[in-house]
Amino acid sequence: MAVLLLLSFVIARSVSHSITFLEVPQWVDPRREAELRCQYIRQAQDPPLHSVKWYRDTNEIFRYTPQEYETRAFNSTGVAITNSSCDARACVITVRPERGTAKYTCEVSSEGPRFAVDRRSANMTLAVLPEYDPLITGLPTIVQVGEQAMVNCTSDYSLPAATIDWFVDSEPQEDPLITDKTHISGADGEGLRASWRTLHVFPDDYSTHRGYLALRCRATLATKPPHVRSMSVRLYVASRPHISSYMFSKNNAVASSSSQRTRVNIAVWTLVVLIRSQVPSLLK
Repeated sequence: MAVLLLLSFVIARSVSHSITFLEVPQWVDPRREAELRCQYIRQAQDPPLHSVKWYRDTNEIFRYTPQEYETRAFNSTGVAITNSSCDARACVITVRPERGTAKYTCEVSSEGPRFAVDRRSANMTLAVLPEYDPLITGLPTIVQVGEQAMVNCTSDYSLPAATIDWFVDSEPQEDPLITDKTHISGADGEGLRASWRTLHVFPDDYSTHRGYLALRCRATLATKPPHVRSMSVRLYVASRPHISSYMFSKNNAVASSSSQRTRVNIAVWTLVVLIRSQVPSLLK
């Protein structure tokens, strides 16, 4: 009896197709359709594949039935199925989703008598792109030697909020003492958020000889593919004094001053000596 129970348990566990991979983009660029992929395998002693179904939240949006050579799209939910490709190992659909966040589920079932089911889910959110390029503010007209500049980059409201990176002369700025972290605003009435990041620029730390530093702010949205916008400006730097010329002028000034003091001292002592030499003759 125990052997029969164990055997029935093993059979029950093995008569189901298993989902091995589910790909649902977390963020979707509204300019592009989204591809959803579900891969599965048939375990040993499994019955044939009965159906593959896709759901948006609790609404069925697509069904593949291999035994009937049939695929059906249910577009009444507001999600348009624009393409599909399904077989015994995978089912891929292309959708144009509604705005907002929704849970997408792949459900795979085997033929009877049990019609065993395996399912997996993941959330997908339609992204809202920023309307404008990021804006750099606080840029001074010119920075003097030894001074610093503090500039800010702000990205427009979007969903998700943009991640901001700074570049100086094409080199990424990652030092936390130079570049602050990306700050994100609260959500507006539509759930969109702005972001900003500050850069502290010390011109003396960069070996530039053309009179300016090239600053670039890059705002990236984590869509698939990533959406990138940027803004570039020039930070003009005052000319540095030439050290060798400065030292040469300083040494000449010191030498001239020393020579002048020497001539004065010689003249004074000569006068003293002449006066002393004339004192005896005057006394006579």
